[in-house]
Amino acid sequence: MDTTGLLASAQRQLIRAMSAWCTSDNDMAVLHGGIGTEHLLKALLAARHPSLLVDGRDFNSLLHATGQSIYAASPKTKVKTIGALDAFKRAAALITMPVKERDLDPLLTARNGVAHLGAHDDAGTHDALAIAVTVADAVLTDLQEDIPTFWGQWADTRLDLERMQRDAQIAAQQALKGVGVDAADEPRMEEWEDGLLEPMDEEFRSKSFQAAQIAVAVKVRFAKKLYRVLYYGKTPEEIARAAMVEPEADRSEYGECLYRSVKCPVCGADGDVQASLSNQPKRLKKGRKARQSREFPDYFDCYTCGLELDNRYELEVLGMAEPSESGWFAY
Repeated sequence: MDTTGLLASAQRQLIRAMSAWCTSDNDMAVLHGGIGTEHLLKALLAARHPSLLVDGRDFNSLLHATGQSIYAASPKTKVKTIGALDAFKRAAALITMPVKERDLDPLLTARNGVAHLGAHDDAGTHDALAIAVTVADAVLTDLQEDIPTFWGQWADTRLDLERMQRDAQIAAQQALKGVGVDAADEPRMEEWEDGLLEPMDEEFRSKSFQAAQIAVAVKVRFAKKLYRVLYYGKTPEEIARAAMVEPEADRSEYGECLYRSVKCPVCGADGDVQASLSNQPKRLKKGRKARQSREFPDYFDCYTCGLELDNRYELEVLGMAEPSESGWFAY
């Protein structure tokens, strides 16, 4: 129920929505776009008073929102807030909105479709995100937030989503050349022994790899920019100290996985590749089977320049992983 926290969350979600749009990941675009819009609307309400966020039918929530938590029978973590549509209605009563309630439907319908059914109409992605941008700018103006700062790299193209997508694709082609990746290269198909693991459909894999190429190009481009901003003029020793991370960080929340230190392809610092583990049957002689552990690297994080690779295809694009019979990827 804190305005600052809601604003920060809204910014993260909407930036992710724009990034997903640029890589044609329509599901994630509308999901993050819907969440970001809801958090922005709630930030506006919280700026007036936290009680405007809560479900008025829940007295304990009202107690927390009005600073009377000592009398509440349930913890603050169980506060019941209103949904996105009601947040829009309340916000529209406080400021002049550039869109009507019915205009918000494509965004909320798409967001809910992905969240609850795992699907939505891809054809509506553009319109849904356009509404998110329009509402966001209106709320940011009322909150006297700097709009270009909020949108970051998408500030210049947020009002022209088609241009944004085209520019990202062009930047992808240029950046891929800069990191030694040929955009025309096709990924290799896995060759599995004994049919223990079925190979992925070639067309599906090809599309996934191509989407990863665009995503990686954009990420590399902005990681380089961030690195220059953070470390310009610093010595290697100063950079190393600034990038130090607690080596005994608790990672138990990620389940059974392992971490390997890998050089970042952008800045050369040590980053972490996270690999999930899976035991797969291995056929031995005379029909006997044994279990062998396979690694499935699926995430890279560089603490120095901020480069994050979010799936196995993105790791493969930068040569940090490749198809293998002992697992989908080995590095």
